[in-house]
Amino acid sequence: MKKVTALLGLAGVLLFSTACSIEDTEQIIENAVEAQENLESYYAEVSSTFKYDGENESSTYKEWNVKPDKYRTEMEDGYLHISNGEESWSYDKTENTVTVFDTSEDLTEEMPSESEIIREMLTEMLESTDVVVNGKETIADRKTIHLSVSAKEGEEGFLGDTSYDIWVDEETYMPLKMMWISEDFSSVVEYTHIEYNIDIDEALFTFDIPEDAEVLTMDDFMVDSLSLDELKEVAPFDIPDLSAIPENFDFEEANYFEEMDMATMHFNDNEHYLVLSLTTDKTEMLDETEAVSTENFEGSYMHMFDMHFLFWSQDEVHIELMTDADALSKEELIEIATHIQ
Repeated sequence: MKKVTALLGLAGVLLFSTACSIEDTEQIIENAVEAQENLESYYAEVSSTFKYDGENESSTYKEWNVKPDKYRTEMEDGYLHISNGEESWSYDKTENTVTVFDTSEDLTEEMPSESEIIREMLTEMLESTDVVVNGKETIADRKTIHLSVSAKEGEEGFLGDTSYDIWVDEETYMPLKMMWISEDFSSVVEYTHIEYNIDIDEALFTFDIPEDAEVLTMDDFMVDSLSLDELKEVAPFDIPDLSAIPENFDFEEANYFEEMDMATMHFNDNEHYLVLSLTTDKTEMLDETEAVSTENFEGSYMHMFDMHFLFWSQDEVHIELMTDADALSKEELIEIATHIQ
């Protein structure tokens, strides 16, 4: 998970070069990938702030990273996440629980390489955003380029109403400060100290589980896969008639999340997915949703990140249909929902 998070941060890395030479994107991507591949290790101290709905949260943490897959994160509240490349541990000091993750060789073999992931993410960013260079600034005693990112015309779904600023290390392409601001929330992550390509004690990537700690594995968090008949037995609300689901979409599995009082049903046609969710806990609608109404249906629709979402309520149950944009149109989703009611 730590590696994926780092790569998500790298999505903005390329944008400095983008502003300078948008016409040679392939070479830019290769330069960014090469710069990252030259980073063997680093130690960093980071601060983050998050504001939402009048609530403010601030935290600091330290992180150690040695490629390809050794890392350690120490949160100020005592939370730890550590990996030695073969096994990883998440330790919650307050709850005195340790979650142990075993690295699956089969899964690792199926995962694309870091270079492939970086290329794909940066290519997507290049195709969907415009970049403005705001000048050079010093972050964590490093020279950085301050960039502002906005969605290209017609690609507004990529960022929604969020403004995104990033400060990129000139030498290493590491994002040393990231700021997201929208009408509802703001978030700032800033590296206050960083050292590259240093020797790091291997002992930092091991963890001795406290004798009195509760030990958990991923199996403790997995939800049982249910048939439709089994779902009807455990769900406290009625499961609607599903005959309106297109015939090319086969039922895959159902789940019931007791803590959220939510039932989900998953369908696929080998290329696309369709998910039907029911819950008694109504989801707050985002500004991006639009009201939709026909003679037999009233609900809300949203298109975001190449996905369609359709929401409506029936008695005390709130229902959602979700699919990827290439599978079904907005009108087709509404037609399905009309018959599911």
